[in-house]
This record gives sequence, C-alpha cells and structure tokens, in this order.
Amino acid sequence: MNWGYKIVFGLGAFMLFIIGAGIYMVSHDSDTLVESDYYEKGLNYDETFHKKENLLNDDAKPKIQMLKDTLLIKFSAEGNKGSLNFKRLDDKTHDQQIPFFTKDNQFKLPVSSFKKGNWNLEIDWVNADKSYISDHAVFIQ
Repeated sequence: MNWGYKIVFGLGAFMLFIIGAGIYMVSHDSDTLVESDYYEKGLNYDETFHKKENLLNDDAKPKIQMLKDTLLIKFSAEGNKGSLNFKRLDDKTHDQQIPFFTKDNQFKLPVSSFKKGNWNLEIDWVNADKSYISDHAVFIQ
C-alpha cells in the first residue's frame, strides 16, 4: 500500500468521525439555555417590565440575607404575597417555585433541603395592589 491510499483512508475515517459526531449532537439535543415557554414570556414581557418599573419607582427592592440554613427576605413594606422562584443554572430539575405570604415585612425560609451552590432567585410579589419582580443571586452553603 502506498501513501496515496493511506491519505484517502485517513481522510475517509476523519469524514466518518465528523458525520458521526454531527449525528450524535443533533440526536442528543439537550440545550438547557432555552426555556420551554420562551414565547409566552416574550408576549408577557410588558407585564414584567411594569413590575420592574414599579420596583425602581417605589424603591421596593427586598434585602436578602443568609443566616446559617435560613434565607431571610426583608421587604420595604408589610403585607406581601407572591412566589419565590429558585432556579439552578446547572440543572433545571432542581428548580422550585414556593408561594409566600407575610403579615410583617420579613419572610424566613429554611434552605437546608436545597442543593448547595449558586441559585438565581426571582421574587414576584404584590403589595398594596402593586406588582413587583426582583432578581437576586443566592449562594447556599
């Protein structure tokens, strides 16, 4: 066998490898960066924009504090009702949505059952007929 055949076989093997890798990537598409309901969120973005605008205008951003195994959220006013959306960047199977209601301006949540690491926390709540939404990065130890 001379060099010509070895080059052709090498090129053929490389092409088969590239085709096989392409087929594998297409058949195992698990892109977690795209949300399944991105279209609905796009249509409802005006509502989210108004909630963020209310947050800035009323200076109502809550303060987040970690106390050992408890997450403490301090609101600017009393009587809040809404939901806490915990999102995990590395694995969306750990995402959680927790409803809450407070009579005073504090809410305490035990987080000992949460997976340790970085979380994105989205607080969506209503206070005195005004809606707010706030995003926070939380590290659970």
